[in-house]
Amino acid sequence: MRKVVVILVSALAFAGVYVFFAGGGKDIAFTEYELDEGSFKADTLAKIESESGLQLPPGTKGLRFHYKPPIDPIVFAKIQIPSESKDLMVKRLDKMQEFSGKFYSDFANSRCNWFPAAVTNGIATKFSTKGAFYIQAHLVQESDKVILYLKYFTI
Repeated sequence: MRKVVVILVSALAFAGVYVFFAGGGKDIAFTEYELDEGSFKADTLAKIESESGLQLPPGTKGLRFHYKPPIDPIVFAKIQIPSESKDLMVKRLDKMQEFSGKFYSDFANSRCNWFPAAVTNGIATKFSTKGAFYIQAHLVQESDKVILYLKYFTI
């Protein structure tokens, strides 16, 4: 019986390696990728909420997303918040734990050309932590849209 279990486990491990390499090694957790408005869907918004601890209001729309893996991953997101949820979003940012240490706000910005180096028309900014993640959030007004720029990473 033990020999059968060893053979099955070995076969499964081999199959996983084969699928990884046969698929071009494109395991998304190990691949840098970017999403645009057409591909930034609810599953990515849910991932952001889970990892950052920031609850996004209903009607939120993903505009841009950039993921830089694998060790100490960095996530950049540009998210449209419904205008009627602007005050709610400010309250949710205020509730996030303030990061009291030195925060390098320009950390890794060169990895994502659409993440703002400087914030204009700022509504609220927050530097926070959740677990191993350092979080930078900027809620801004861009024309008639409320935009959340979010970056989080581990060190």
